[in-house]
Amino acid sequence: MEESNVELYTSSTLSGVKVSIALEELGIPYEFEHLDISTNRQKKPWFLEINLKGRIPAVTDTLADSTDVVIFDSGSILLYLAEQYDKDHNISFLVGSAEHCEMINWLFFQNAGVGPMQG
Repeated sequence: MEESNVELYTSSTLSGVKVSIALEELGIPYEFEHLDISTNRQKKPWFLEINLKGRIPAVTDTLADSTDVVIFDSGSILLYLAEQYDKDHNISFLVGSAEHCEMINWLFFQNAGVGPMQG
């Protein structure tokens, strides 16, 4: 497993749990920061520097070239984790395969279809 500087900022919402599950399934070591959204902690200035939208989940990481990155929205985070850390395709598929195309369809459906339906 590659080194990881992943920090997950989330709550126990449907979107937040998806990311936690992916991190656990991939065995990626990560730090966890719970954001109690009932107190609007995600709207505090320190978090708005991470995600201007003030929404969870968000992930920070450091790339191999030492560049710090911020990834937000569950679909974007899931895609990032698969591309960055799932070299054995345990939760993803080889880019260009029929399975990868179907995975992208379902990823965007859960993000743009199911997510908004859940509120």
